[in-house]
Amino acid sequence: MSPRRRSLLVALGGLGSTAATGCLGDAPTESPDGDPSATGATETDPSGEPDGDNARAADTLRLAVADGFPADGPVRVHSGPLASLLERGATTGDRVRATDSILLTGRPPLLPGERTVTLAGDGVDDGAYELAVDGGLLYDWLLGATAVDDPPRDVDVVDVDALPNDRRSLAVEAIRGGRATVEPQTPLGTWARTEFVDGYVRREGTVYRGYERRQTDAAFFSEEVWYVASVTPTEGASSDAPTLHLDPLPSAARTVVDDLLADWASTLDPVEADVSDLDDRARRALAGTDRLLTHVAVFEVDRS
Repeated sequence: MSPRRRSLLVALGGLGSTAATGCLGDAPTESPDGDPSATGATETDPSGEPDGDNARAADTLRLAVADGFPADGPVRVHSGPLASLLERGATTGDRVRATDSILLTGRPPLLPGERTVTLAGDGVDDGAYELAVDGGLLYDWLLGATAVDDPPRDVDVVDVDALPNDRRSLAVEAIRGGRATVEPQTPLGTWARTEFVDGYVRREGTVYRGYERRQTDAAFFSEEVWYVASVTPTEGASSDAPTLHLDPLPSAARTVVDDLLADWASTLDPVEADVSDLDDRARRALAGTDRLLTHVAVFEVDRS
């Protein structure tokens, strides 16, 4: 992204941050292509690739879970769809959406919330961004509606017949007690989550309050997560804000990490692997990575 484009998005971001979520656009899930060289994870070398002697000295790679989302320092986003989500949000200014499989069944994603970060990568204009991320375990939400005799005076009651076709059909099905389902990350799901659930609608003279029918088993057995995010350029981040590196590890390094993460998911204990046979490029990238962000956890990376 050009500096001019980023400056424009910064200016527009301040005006658009309060836009209603019920009118948001959609962007398709994408996965990054190719295998660009890894970028920075150290303050001393922005490329994330220390000199060859140091890289060759590290023969063992260890991963251990960190405590929560990091408040500072460099973090490489390991999930391709998650990195792509942040990149698309940063470069388009649109609200973006993604889904992906997770390491641990039923474990909710770590990233949702609001925070200021620095983004870095070949596909973005490096700098500070405000993240506003909704997300959760992916399963079809099942909606219901209950009649309300005396709704609060200060709430807006929406006439069902005035809704667009897809919203009207969903609301009517919920009112009738049918199987009113929606995927939470879709535009219709965003409306359902943010306006129908705990909101009020009127049909044939009766007022109803929408709700989500709890599905404990659906969440417990979910193997995917969803995100709806906005990524807005901002004038600056505090000096201790985390830096999220979006460029992927080289394929050889990524394969080792993926295997370690699979081992971790079966035990939840720290894991390690011999990386002495990796090529120099892969070892340099790992040597320049201090932490890895997956959907469900951040991992401290240690080399020896």
